[in-house]
Order: sequence, then structure tokens, then C-alpha cells
Amino acid sequence: MNDGPEKTPLSAGPRIWAVGGGKGGVGKSVITANIAIALAREGHRCVLVDADLGGANLHTLMGISGPERTLADFIARAAPTLDDVAVETAVPGLRLISGALAQPDGANLGYAQKMKIFRHLKTLRADFVLLDLGAGSAFNTLDFFLAAQEGVLVIVPSPTSIENAYHFIKAAYHRKVRTACRDPRVALALETALKATGNGRFRSPRDLVAGVAARDPEAGRLLQAEARTLAPRLIVNQVRKPREQELGHGIATACRDFFGIDVRYLGHIRNDDAVWESVQARRPTLEAFPESPFSRSVREIARRLRQAAEEAEDG
Repeated sequence: MNDGPEKTPLSAGPRIWAVGGGKGGVGKSVITANIAIALAREGHRCVLVDADLGGANLHTLMGISGPERTLADFIARAAPTLDDVAVETAVPGLRLISGALAQPDGANLGYAQKMKIFRHLKTLRADFVLLDLGAGSAFNTLDFFLAAQEGVLVIVPSPTSIENAYHFIKAAYHRKVRTACRDPRVALALETALKATGNGRFRSPRDLVAGVAARDPEAGRLLQAEARTLAPRLIVNQVRKPREQELGHGIATACRDFFGIDVRYLGHIRNDDAVWESVQARRPTLEAFPESPFSRSVREIARRLRQAAEEAEDG
């Protein structure tokens, strides 16, 4: 097992956002593609990356049949840079890097391959790079999510989706703890705190950080600082009832109380038949139905993401 790289400062290259979801079928790919289109329509240079390794489908959503170049070409060193495998789309200013279609085992990247992709993502000629991650919480998915400057989780108002989102956040949190434990002082304090409980467990990750801090305040500060860099944004998709709109606020509160992290609610998207119709037509919803409820919501979410990125860059 290995840990992903640290987040890149916004000023060091394109702003990189990763969109994930603990469960498949929540509309993650559709939302990612349409956010990229919304940004491109504002005049920003965007690259959409299908990082669902082994299950690529963004090219279909964008109406592209059999892309000439894919991420597999870059991984196999047939293309020297990611810019070389980015193909133009029908949307001006938006390019697509399709997933590794030619590799059934594409989801099983080695550490060196992941590091290479991370490095080249930072050099893409773009203002924004959006990664559409695979479902679940495999290490590759988590590492892409944590390496991005912004991680976005998409859920739907169903018990299974909410449960899977919780498992995703928990797995990402543990990945952050592993990163903090690279510091021997943190690792020792954590081990001591776990032994002191008698069963090696704490009621919550927040209590774990407090336990470490009680034994070594500096180690606790380092662990807490690393954990707080996990601050995912949340979108609730396919909302049908008014009370479901508030689901994001409830999840944000629960994560703050249990994990001690800041989950920020970006907003909700109502269930909209225009999405189904556009997918069947192999056209992005924002292009096929620009004034649909889905399209209006996506434009607003894209605006909020862009605004947050600009505020972060301004300091």
C-alpha cells in the first residue's frame, strides 16, 4: 500500500478537482461532464479526465465514439504527455482525456504510474482539470481524490448511497492518518494512544485525535492539521422531495461531529428527465437542454466551485 501525493498549490498549475462517490449510479459522470461544459462556456480552458480506470464512459456522454487516444497510451508511454492524449470535444475550450479503454486491468495502477499521472495533471494546458473517478473507495480512487485541490462527493437520497459516502469519507480519513504517520512522532503518539484504550479503538476519529493530543500536543496538532486538509464538497443529486434538499447539511454536520472535518455542501440537483433523454441521445444535458432544471443547477454549482477556487487563490 502507498499514500498519494500532497495537494498542489493553486498557483502551481491548473485547478484540479476530483469528483467521486462511494456508490455507482449516482450521476457522478454526468455531473462532472456538465460542470466542465459550464466552465468552458464561461471561457475557461478545461480538461475532463476519465479517471474511472477500467470502466471509462465519459467519451460516450460527450458523444465521442472510440477516441483516437486514451489514458492507456500515456500509461504505456506511447504518448509523452497527457496533453498528447487530450482530444478536442464539440464544446470550445473543453478537451477530454478518455479512460484506459484498451486495458481491462486499467484500474490496477502501480505507484510509479500514479505518480506519473499526478505530475502530468499539474502541467496540463488548462485553467481547470476535472477528474471523474471510479465508484467505491479503492486506493487509486482515494489517491486521486486526495491529490486534487478540491474533492467533490456526489450522493443521492438513498440509504445505500449515504452509507457508501460515509465509507468513502472514512477511508479517505484513514489515508490522511497514514500520511500524518510518516512523522515518527505522530506514529509513536498514535500507537501509545491506541494501546491506552485497552482495545485499540476510539469511539470516533475525532476522539482519536484528542487522545493523541493528550499524550503529545505537537503530534496531535500535526495529526489534526493533516486530517483537516480533507474537506470534501458535497452534491446531492436526483432530489425528488423538499426534505431531501437538506440532506447535505445533515451529512456535513455528522462529519464535523464524528470526524472533526469540514464537509461543505455545494447544493442539490433535482431529478430531471432531461438527463435520461440526453444520455440516450449521447449529448451532454447542458448542450441538449440548456434551460432544464438540471442544467441551471449545474451552472450554479460550477459557479460556486469556480468562486471558491478563486477565493483560495487570492489567499
